[in-house]
Amino acid sequence: MKKTIICLCTIFCTALIAISIYQMKNTMPQPADTPSPVAYVVKEYGGKIAVFCPDEDQPIAVYEVYVHLLPENDIEILRKGIKVDDDYTLIKTLEDFGL
Repeated sequence: MKKTIICLCTIFCTALIAISIYQMKNTMPQPADTPSPVAYVVKEYGGKIAVFCPDEDQPIAVYEVYVHLLPENDIEILRKGIKVDDDYTLIKTLEDFGL
């Protein structure tokens, strides 16, 4: 009788674990196949940090942070441009530069 109860409990627990794993797998977000569009580009403009719309030559905002005062790595990154997907990421990126 004890062996039967132990066997049934083992089967029941195994079934619960299998169902839990199946549900977790189906509720996890799937990676997007397409990259998210670029909303802004943060880069150097006139020696200062500026925010651009993609493919635009004129900035939508220029900040009083002089690029030459930043570490060399940051200067290099700003010269290449930092692509930003949304407003939240833009704010976080600007905060990284002390804005």
